[in-house]
Amino acid sequence: METPSRMSTEQGVIILQYVARALFAVLAVIYFNHSSAFFFTLPAVTPWVLAGTYLGLQLVFLVARLPHAALLASLLDLVILGIVILIDAGEPPPTMALLFLAVLSNGLLHGLKRFLVMLAAAEVVLVIVMPIRISYGEAGNPFDPAASASLFLLAALTVCMLYFGLMIWRNQVLARQSMENAWRDPQTGFISRAALSSTAGWLIPLHDRLSSPLTLVLVHDEDLNALADTVGQRLRRSDIVARYDEDHLALLLPCTAAGAAEKVLADLRQARPGLRAAVMTLHSANAALEQALHHLQTAMPRTRSDDAHWLAHASPLT
Repeated sequence: METPSRMSTEQGVIILQYVARALFAVLAVIYFNHSSAFFFTLPAVTPWVLAGTYLGLQLVFLVARLPHAALLASLLDLVILGIVILIDAGEPPPTMALLFLAVLSNGLLHGLKRFLVMLAAAEVVLVIVMPIRISYGEAGNPFDPAASASLFLLAALTVCMLYFGLMIWRNQVLARQSMENAWRDPQTGFISRAALSSTAGWLIPLHDRLSSPLTLVLVHDEDLNALADTVGQRLRRSDIVARYDEDHLALLLPCTAAGAAEKVLADLRQARPGLRAAVMTLHSANAALEQALHHLQTAMPRTRSDDAHWLAHASPLT
């Protein structure tokens, strides 16, 4: 299923969060309206007042775009949920599950750091609320079956939140590894073809603005691993090397005209006598990098391993 582009933006996510908060507020009001009593003696209109105040403040955070509005909205969630748990007559209070949802949703949306902050804040809220509930319970006995059930639910939800925090951390590590694997070739240690295309996307216009030459080279060698070792030792730090396919490396040589690129390649050929290469100058008027690389690949058959024909200059793309 495809998500509409508006809903995938940051503002779209904020709006969806507000809708979810409004839904849970309505469900909480319905729950309290069908409850026989509150934990404390309170007016029947209390849930409506809490829900209205809560949604009104959340709407202010949504519309006013205050600094750190997302964090303030999350902290408001915890404060209101602490009050809701305190007045919930259920034993254990079912509304405690909403606290778990608030912490988990923050972790899923904002990452592990926000999850840990929200988890610590939620535990502070529970440390304040649960002793009050127990002290006002039957005889203030923490070993009363109802109080024991509440404490068990608290412990179970805390363990679940820690478990989900571990899963969030694991997913972040796997996502980072996947990104690194997608952008780096494991055999040569150079960046991947996709990473080269992304790099060229900003490097070519930059060199055009600076009126500086940028040369693209496709290099072939029968032993790609040996070629990769030689390239890694001899190229300049500013040069960009990527794995093109099974037999070729692609080089982006910044601030390097075709003549200077020939000298760089000649130095490589001294170490790898079987090296063959095709070269062309890039600028924004060229076609996409992939087309330029394909153009160089079509020029490679003109090269041979002998000293007279190892280098081909590709014709400019029009």
